Amino acid sequence: MFIKFKVRIIQTVQSGCCYDVLNNDGCEIIMWQAYFFILPIGLGILTLVVSLIFLFAYITSNDNATRLPAFNWFKRLIVVAFLLLSIGLFMTFTYFWGR
Repeated sequence: MFIKFKVRIIQTVQSGCCYDVLNNDGCEIIMWQAYFFILPIGLGILTLVVSLIFLFAYITSNDNATRLPAFNWFKRLIVVAFLLLSIGLFMTFTYFWGR
């Protein structure tokens, strides 16, 4: 009995997904959930690239009608990019290394 219980505890600690030591059924993470954790990181990187494109448009433009909207979009997208990256890194590190 003790050896089975000890083996179950070791399996639970190694998996990092199960909360209940005595009931190990249905607590593993599904792959789409892992992809859902990583998704904000990808979207944050894409948003960061787009914001840098608007920064490039701001720097290279001579017309104020182009410069001001480009800088406004750069500011908005840089904030969104860092929010997405922060959320994604928090979710990913919390799952993979937080337990």
